[in-house]
Amino acid sequence: MRQRAYPNWLGVQPAPAATPALHLLNGLWAASCPSCGYQLATARTQARAERRGRRRACPVCCEVA
Repeated sequence: MRQRAYPNWLGVQPAPAATPALHLLNGLWAASCPSCGYQLATARTQARAERRGRRRACPVCCEVA
């Protein structure tokens, strides 16, 4: 079995997913990027919002220059 993660097409190792910041807004949980605050996902339950936020990469922070 391979011990290292496969590099993406740019040859860069992907960064581990950061735990999103969670906020309760008007009865809905919102998961946002911990570094810039971009809203990644919303859900009715805290656990579901956290899972959805972890699966999504932040389009603001993860741009390739």
